Amino acid sequence: MNRVFLAAGPAALALVLGACSSSIPPKDLVNARATYQQASQGPAASYAPSALHTAKQALDRAEKAYEDSPNADETKDLAYIAQRKAMLADLSGRAQSELEDKNKATAEYQKVQQQQAQQAQAALTSTKIELDKERDARVAAEQRTKDALAKLAGIQAKQDDRGLVLTLSGSVLFASGKSTLLPGAQTRLQDIANALKESKRDITIVGHTDSQGNDDTNMNLSQARADAVRNFLTTHGVERDKVKAQGMGETMPIADNGTTEGRANNRRVEIILEGWQPSDSTRPSDNTRPR
Repeated sequence: MNRVFLAAGPAALALVLGACSSSIPPKDLVNARATYQQASQGPAASYAPSALHTAKQALDRAEKAYEDSPNADETKDLAYIAQRKAMLADLSGRAQSELEDKNKATAEYQKVQQQQAQQAQAALTSTKIELDKERDARVAAEQRTKDALAKLAGIQAKQDDRGLVLTLSGSVLFASGKSTLLPGAQTRLQDIANALKESKRDITIVGHTDSQGNDDTNMNLSQARADAVRNFLTTHGVERDKVKAQGMGETMPIADNGTTEGRANNRRVEIILEGWQPSDSTRPSDNTRPR
């Protein structure tokens, strides 16, 4: 092989070497081809086709210049321009793609926010309806309780800071020193149970005694009497969880324990509807005043 080139002479050798060197494209053209390839396979194909087409035209001009004059400065300049246009197309495509993704995400977020707002409004409306129903039912039940209490005979009803207080004489409910309800007391308590069974208020039953006897005995007796009234009411329609019983013994007299009449007044059971405001209660009729 070496003898062939030597025989051909220096001119032939120069031609061969020139042909080999011209087969290697300039770096700018290589970069332009790679940048365009990347752009054409990215978002630019869908989002920036016009810019990608412009980049392809610029690359074609650079390729033509390379074919005509591989080492000319114009070839390098055209390749550099083609690369920049390909980069611009790629960036434009990516920007448009990101913008679309952002707009889609914003629209989806707004849709979700709107749905949540609608659901919250629907829940609020539903809750308000339910609360209105509960309020109306409570008001209606309260009115029925008022009407029923107004019809009770022989029961003292008064308002104090504890609520509405219904007072029953201990002598009407129990025999002396006992905590078992008298037969006649059960009829009266049945009327009270009927009046209170729809009430939503908490109820406290308080037993009291006069000062006769020792303190412990009176306290135990008052508690037993309060328990007896509570048990009767809760077994005749009044909600058990809303009723509690408390014995106060002789600690809260309302009259003079030095007289027979005073001691009789002190021996009593109070049924307290807690939280009853003055505006809630109707003026007791004649048949609910103490006699």
